Amino acid sequence: MSTTHSQPTDGPSPTIPLSHPLLGHARIGNDIWSVYHGDRRLLLDMPDRTKAPPPEFNEVRKMRFNFWSPTYVSPKAPQLMFIPACFTWCGRIFDALNYRRETFPIYADGEKYRLHPRVAEHWYEIESSMRRIIHAMWTLTPQNPGTQERVEYPFPHRFGYEKAFFTEAAARTVALRSRHAFLPLIGELSMRFWYLSVFSSTPIDWREKVCQRARVHPQWLADLEASVAGDMGTPRLGGIIDFTVPADTRFPLDEVTLPRTFDWLLGQIIARGMPIPLYIQWGPLETTFHKIGATGTSFTIPVFVPRSLQKLGFLPEPSEIAYLQRILGSVVFSRWEVRRGTQPFEPTYHSLRDAEPYDPSKAPITTHATSTIETSAPFPPVEPGSGQRTGETMTEFFSRREKENVHRASRETPEQLQRRQQKEANAARGGAPGKKGARVYVWEKSNGHFIRMAGGRQRYDDIWEEYGPQQRRYDGFRDEWDVCEAFGSPAEQDDGDEHDSQDGFGAPFTQEEDDGDDVPSQLLPERPEPLEEGEITVPNDQPASGDDHDNLEFDRIAISFREAVYMRYGCTVGKKEIQVPQDLPIPAQEIAKKFLGNQNLSVEKPEYLQNFCAFLGYLKASKHLPDIPPSLLDFHQSEQDLYCDWVVRVRRQTLNGKLCYVIQETGREGLYVLVESATTALEVVRQGWGPSISHVVEKLLARNIKFLFCCQYKEITNTELRHTRKMYSGLGFRPHNYVPSQRDYQSYVAVRDQFLRTPRGRAAKLCGGIVGRLACTVVSDEEVQRGPTDSVLTEGVCLWDGVSQWAYWDDELTDKEIDLICGVYHISTGQTDSTALSGQQTTARSWWPRPSAMANSGLNVGWWTPMCEQWFQRRLASLEAPQPANLVTHGAWKHNLKLERRCPPLAEAAERVAAQILETMRP
Repeated sequence: MSTTHSQPTDGPSPTIPLSHPLLGHARIGNDIWSVYHGDRRLLLDMPDRTKAPPPEFNEVRKMRFNFWSPTYVSPKAPQLMFIPACFTWCGRIFDALNYRRETFPIYADGEKYRLHPRVAEHWYEIESSMRRIIHAMWTLTPQNPGTQERVEYPFPHRFGYEKAFFTEAAARTVALRSRHAFLPLIGELSMRFWYLSVFSSTPIDWREKVCQRARVHPQWLADLEASVAGDMGTPRLGGIIDFTVPADTRFPLDEVTLPRTFDWLLGQIIARGMPIPLYIQWGPLETTFHKIGATGTSFTIPVFVPRSLQKLGFLPEPSEIAYLQRILGSVVFSRWEVRRGTQPFEPTYHSLRDAEPYDPSKAPITTHATSTIETSAPFPPVEPGSGQRTGETMTEFFSRREKENVHRASRETPEQLQRRQQKEANAARGGAPGKKGARVYVWEKSNGHFIRMAGGRQRYDDIWEEYGPQQRRYDGFRDEWDVCEAFGSPAEQDDGDEHDSQDGFGAPFTQEEDDGDDVPSQLLPERPEPLEEGEITVPNDQPASGDDHDNLEFDRIAISFREAVYMRYGCTVGKKEIQVPQDLPIPAQEIAKKFLGNQNLSVEKPEYLQNFCAFLGYLKASKHLPDIPPSLLDFHQSEQDLYCDWVVRVRRQTLNGKLCYVIQETGREGLYVLVESATTALEVVRQGWGPSISHVVEKLLARNIKFLFCCQYKEITNTELRHTRKMYSGLGFRPHNYVPSQRDYQSYVAVRDQFLRTPRGRAAKLCGGIVGRLACTVVSDEEVQRGPTDSVLTEGVCLWDGVSQWAYWDDELTDKEIDLICGVYHISTGQTDSTALSGQQTTARSWWPRPSAMANSGLNVGWWTPMCEQWFQRRLASLEAPQPANLVTHGAWKHNLKLERRCPPLAEAAERVAAQILETMRP
């Protein structure tokens, strides 16, 4: 590899954009490079092969680890390019590895020290399952690059995390090294997920085959695919690819001929826009012309230049090389752009040198001695639901929070202020939050940036031991703790945990960082597979005694029947029986009781029920408000609550093309309640809920009624157009004839409740109905009362009237999140479908009905009634049986939940009348 600098230089050129990622070609010294999804910092300080060699190993003490910055890629280990370039130890599976050096659970075992056996056993379950999945994927992968001498790095257990050592320091070092050894496995899994989802030549049902061959539970594979290993949007490590013949004969030729073995891989990475940085070295100026010659406009590409790059046009043609040669500087860059073709994944690349040529008179070269440009590493992905926005630094996060808290304080009611001050007083005592206490977020460095991540309730006590009082901050407005070493006196320096603390381009893990003389000098022998024939790995959830959903008491409309029909529907039953025309169809009394959500409802007087039945008959038959007798409807009676001063302000507004009812405090801006139901909006008025908006929210939650609790922002976005990753929703894919067990149900409950404990759980409680019912034992009312979360502008819904400068914003669940809460599986039907993700036709089956099925149910009368709760408890009991009830398709749910078909038409009639009343009184 040449390092000659024949060009006079004064330092790096300002031709290199400050933004990330970089796409184009560069001259570094006298060498020509192609850069895809690159980083400015690495380009300005490109290492040679001696500084960034492919990881090698023999003895543990001599093994070189560098899984945190790009190295020269070997055809024997392409999986290293797929290692995540962000914080990895999160999610359902890898959260078990989320420790720092000082927090590894090391305990004294006699005179020795070791990782806690339960943790070590869990690690080995994860490791062995990953290895079996990789092997199964390998057998199914249509193209396997580098198969001639494929290298498997030592598996994590061979570093000794199951062994005991004479010193605590040695045990911690071994645990840390063992944890690092999971990274190549994760890279291998990511590469295999990508191959199987993209390059399958036939529509094979590979997920089912992988589960069968690897002997893992389908939920385990689904959790793995949902982690950083399967998320193809996660930035990857990438690598340096050398097309030149090395001058140093110490490096074998096969380690620099990566493109000769699988050039299609490089082409597909670039064509599909994968976030995998590639730095391709073509060699010195004088030889690059020879390698990439030109006759007119046609190229002569030797065999070792990837044909895939030629097809994309991503090559430094002679005119590009000449342009780079004309610019002075040690490192110069020419930007390129991508143009999407008419066919998917067939882009072409074009230089911007003619459209945006470099002009030294406008942008003089900055010398190395006077350059003060501070380059930063690419910002890693933020944790979903953490409240941190994409690209937002820790300083920007707290600055934004401070401004929002000032605004929240200005609209606090005395009750909310008192509750917040009480929480702040409790937090000042310094104890770790309990099971249902405040959330805790830990700020960890990833690629040089602090990222906010959920601490995990099972680790709150450990976090409190690790971080001192000055390193913990409490936010009473959100009932959240933030902890970070940067807040106060730093904790003991963790010199060994590069992946957590390096900025992405740190030094490799070397012998000097070992602690203790008793670290083994040789790799431990390969441990045999732990599973017996027929045994499978299942999700690692603690067996649950059952779903924590005792028979809850939701608020009734009112104490008496007479008050209930008035408050909800404005029906004034009076004291005498109403005479109705003989041709007016009147529903049966049993139907009227079911319409009120309780067929066992007691009525004070028989004529009350008879008059209510007559009222319902008039509702269905009427087209206009005068068609309903004045003695039955409060709208016709001037002494009723509708004609008094309303405690809150209610107005009609068309948002996103749909009529909504906006409820707010009279004479006060801030938070708004939005309901789609006119019946609900009028009940708020009749019940006299208010005057504070928090009282309205409290009452809506007590009835499990769907609503939004919004803020207004000037930002207006079509949230329906947001891109989502193509993957199975809910709990993922399951094979044909899949029959769930009680362990499957417990796994679902654990996954669901884990999601509901995140800030996204607030959106679930706003849904009301079945989703709100499932969320009510996990998400507190106070979570909703705080208003929209910090991520509302990125993960929420925007409701706009199409005219004003302001829009309403609130948290809203995605369809995938709703499927997860309802426990939806996508189960193969056994029929092929080339357009499906797995290549097979699937049907959705679930533990609980989706909201759309409940919406058309006879149970749906606008709130969570006693009949809803009785049905819920029957279904829950069947799911908690030793062999749980069967999963149900969406169509079967709709059929099973019809129950009383005559109730939904009555609800539609009541809604029509309520809408007419509001249109008349609040036009």
